[in-house]
Amino acid sequence: MTKTINVVLIAAASLLFTACTSSSLPVNAQTPSFKAGSQDGCATASGAYTKNSASFSNDKDYQNGWFYGRKKCNPAQAK
Repeated sequence: MTKTINVVLIAAASLLFTACTSSSLPVNAQTPSFKAGSQDGCATASGAYTKNSASFSNDKDYQNGWFYGRKKCNPAQAK
């Protein structure tokens, strides 16, 4: 019984701490490549697949921006 309670408490604490994560922009959000990736990701989420393949493969800021923009502009995830 005690083991079950411990597992439930650990699971509840994990969910609580996960809910407290920040949803603010990443530190690199001001770089030109992040901004370009964010715009392309947003266009993709809106239905017009847009991605600079070379930048996506070689530039982590562009790649992070693309995923951020796609998530931010995805109508299915709008709140």
